[in-house]
Parts: sequence; C-alpha cells; structure tokens
Amino acid sequence: MRDNKEYIENKNGADANGDAWKMLQGMKRGKLLGLPVISARTGKKMGVVVDIIFKPGQQRIKGLLVSSEGFVERKRHIPLERVRTIGRHAVIVDEPLQSHGRVGSLLTEGNIEYGNRILGRQLLRGDGQEVGLISDIIFDPNDGRIEGFEISRGLIDDLLEGRYILPYDASNSINEDAVIVSMEQVQQIKAYNRGIKTLLNIK
Repeated sequence: MRDNKEYIENKNGADANGDAWKMLQGMKRGKLLGLPVISARTGKKMGVVVDIIFKPGQQRIKGLLVSSEGFVERKRHIPLERVRTIGRHAVIVDEPLQSHGRVGSLLTEGNIEYGNRILGRQLLRGDGQEVGLISDIIFDPNDGRIEGFEISRGLIDDLLEGRYILPYDASNSINEDAVIVSMEQVQQIKAYNRGIKTLLNIK
C-alpha cells in the first residue's frame, strides 16, 4: 500500500520523535466510513466503506467491509491484501472481492469483529478501574496496523478535557462488554485534542 495518510492533528505538542507522535498520525475509523471504493482495473466505483474488519489478538486489520449501491444493498469483504491505497478521498482496490456471506462465516468461525461492535465498550485496567469508553479505532492506512483506541470519558469530560488515545496491544483481552488493558498501557495514554479547559487555559 502506498504512503497516503489522513493525519490526526496533534494539538498538544507531543514529542515528534516518540511513539506517541507516530500513533497520532494514524487514520481514524470514522474518517474512513463513507469513502468511495474504486476498482484499480476499471476505475469504476464499487461502493462505499462501511466498516473495518479485524481479529482480536492480531496487530493489523483483516480488511474492509464495503456496501454496494443500487436497489438491493450488498456488502462485500475486501481483504487487506487487495487494498492498494487508502487515501483522503477514496480507497483503491484490486478485484475480485468476497461476498458478505463469506464474511458472515468468518465472523462465526474466526472470531472476527466489525469495528462498530467495539465502539462503546468499556476500557478497564487490570485492577478493575474504568479508563473510559472506546469512541474510535486508529490504524495506519499504509499497512493496516492498529495503533490505538480513542477514549471518551463522557460528554462533560470530553468537552472540558478533550479526548485521549490509548496505544493498542494485540494481547489485550477483548470481551463482549469490555477491553482489559495493562497498567503500562494506561500510563501511555495521550491527549490529542483540546477541551474547553485547554482553550481557556483553566487549571
């Protein structure tokens, strides 16, 4: 895949030489949704991206879920290896693609998740303390590597403090209701946008 990123703006002066800065340069899942999917062979639009597909325990996403346009909606799975480019305005892919039916069987057999199923799950430390809720997934559009989770701590805290990013660890326990993270991960949480307190310089 070619180098073509949608960058998250770093508004907090993170160290440009550190892992935190690298993580902040990923693409948010929310930015990917709705992008047109274009065939590299024909140049025609094949549909729009409706989700990412990934498998807990693996560092990279498995592919994209695409919805075709027309009277009858059909969803297809694009394996990551068939994605040429994830750009700011479009996704370019190689054909052929798999049907949604195949995706359904993969979800049953291989414990594969859609990104939207992760949103809203609790992030818990190993000691049971809540860190926040997952509000988005951040990945590298060049190679599909999952870089972190965007964390929401509730509407009021988001407005006052802004949101945060937690580095992703493939060893995290991702369950139906919560994701368990290590104390070391929690110590690496970074703020990436500004809340009202920062804007008004309130301590």
